[in-house]
Amino acid sequence: MDEKPAPNPDRLAAMAHYVIARCTPEELGATKLNKVLWFTDVFHYRRHGKTVSGARSYIKRQFGPVPPGITQAIDALKRDGKINERSAVTPVGIRREFVWLQEPDVSAFTPEEIDMLNEVMALVCKNHSAASISELTHDSLWSETLLGAEIPIGAASVVAGEVTPEVMAWATSVLEGTEP
Repeated sequence: MDEKPAPNPDRLAAMAHYVIARCTPEELGATKLNKVLWFTDVFHYRRHGKTVSGARSYIKRQFGPVPPGITQAIDALKRDGKINERSAVTPVGIRREFVWLQEPDVSAFTPEEIDMLNEVMALVCKNHSAASISELTHDSLWSETLLGAEIPIGAASVVAGEVTPEVMAWATSVLEGTEP
């Protein structure tokens, strides 16, 4: 996998370790782990203007956005004896599951960042399959991005709104230089 290094690989590994320790292995395979990280970064960016992981973009892969450096982060967690990986047979194929072996260190995270991780984990781990959560990441930005290309978090955090006549009038006034 041709991944660019994460801006802060220690934060990414700490995030992944925390998620792995808080979701049961049966609820969290590799695909859902990536989705928890994605939605945490996107939602946190919307509220606070920065990501929890430090990443500015994710990489488009077959099943959704993947944080750059996640393979290295998981490998480091395994090498350090903090997690273990196993395969599980499911009705739809093999799931890569993770088991935590050591309690994660969350000292690098603010209470708001931990709250965001918990909020997203509650939504993803309990309420979605890997397929259903992947489908939620396949939006118009996803469709317009080439496989293997970067998906900027800033672009992903934009929430589309209705274009009303008032909004169009304002935009026209800005473009024409007649904004009040």
